[in-house]
Amino acid sequence: MNILLLTGKHNGLAKVLIQVKGTVFISLLTALLLFTLMGCGQSQKAPNLYQVKKQRFEIKIPAFGELFAAKATVISAPASGHGSQNLAWLAPEYARVKKGDIIARFDGEVMDVQRSLEQIEISLTEQDLEENYFSLALELNAINQEINMIHREANFAKRFSIDDVRIRSRLEILDASENSDFLEAKLHYLKWKKASFEQTSLGDIDLLKMKHIQSTRKIAQLKKDLSMLEIKAPHEGLLIYSADWRGEKPKEGKLLWPGQKMAELPDVSKMKAKLFVFEHEASGLAPGQKVELNLYAFSKLPFSGVVETVASFPASIKRADPQKYFEVVVTLDKQQTELFVPGRKLTASISVTEPVEKIVVPRQSLFSEDNKPYVYLFNNGEYYRQYVTLGQSSLSHVEVMSGLAENQQIALIKVEGS
Repeated sequence: MNILLLTGKHNGLAKVLIQVKGTVFISLLTALLLFTLMGCGQSQKAPNLYQVKKQRFEIKIPAFGELFAAKATVISAPASGHGSQNLAWLAPEYARVKKGDIIARFDGEVMDVQRSLEQIEISLTEQDLEENYFSLALELNAINQEINMIHREANFAKRFSIDDVRIRSRLEILDASENSDFLEAKLHYLKWKKASFEQTSLGDIDLLKMKHIQSTRKIAQLKKDLSMLEIKAPHEGLLIYSADWRGEKPKEGKLLWPGQKMAELPDVSKMKAKLFVFEHEASGLAPGQKVELNLYAFSKLPFSGVVETVASFPASIKRADPQKYFEVVVTLDKQQTELFVPGRKLTASISVTEPVEKIVVPRQSLFSEDNKPYVYLFNNGEYYRQYVTLGQSSLSHVEVMSGLAENQQIALIKVEGS
């Protein structure tokens, strides 16, 4: 006898096909069918349940950031009068430098060209001054000679003037008088011409002298700026470059404005941590809270600290990033010079509350209507809305102050029709 069993689902019924020598019998396995339907119905109707119980509850806020030195010597771009300057060379970052070592060198080609042009301008001005002095002396000499000649003629005319009509005719006497008046008038004119020319020429000379002084001062300033093209370390330390508002650090070819902060020589014996907390997760942050920290580079060597300050307002930390963060400064419990290097990235967890046994439920089990929170309480095979009073909350759980007791069961998903 050959027996072939085939099982399957059709309209919720299990069929068994029995073939014995060409005869087909269909039998309903009632017990198996009922067991299957009961199991399927229960799994489709009931959502996952959560048993309420007291748990060790604490609120921890995640953060990220970096280490920085509490004290550091700021190194800035030279305060020259030529606007932004181009970086030509930089010492390697995180290098140990000694006092007097060159940290950065700026490109001075433009200032060298300006100094050469000013030198040429000074030479031209000095040449103009010589020409003006020579022209002034030559013109004054010519005027003085003419004045002397007019003086002699006027003196001669006065000395040999004869007004006796018995000797000279009236016409001759009149001509001699007019000639004497003319000589006097010409003498006055020449004296005026001399004074006017002296005043004009001396004014031109003064302008040239002023131009010469300005060019000399420019050259002196350029020499001073050229001497400041090399920035030297004021003392021994670890060289750390500073990022600007765009988050970019100095590099060769970059323009720096006079006085712009470009680097630091930090005191690595006193380090702190600067953390950033997303503004929507920063509730409850306050000085004095404990912090657990981990360096990216040494994740298996955790260390701790205490919140020192919390920023009053959130701010963006990346260009074109709309998200804002609260800045938190942390004082470290222990200094580890071999591990703590300024700029090293880290993650942190800030303990907002101490761990306490409380009744807590997952956030996903809470619902709200008219600003009243509730859960779906499971009792005797049915679900009921149970309004609750909430307390503190973490990223995943919420404290229930009233409305629930231990060992009760609640739904983790919304129950329709309840």
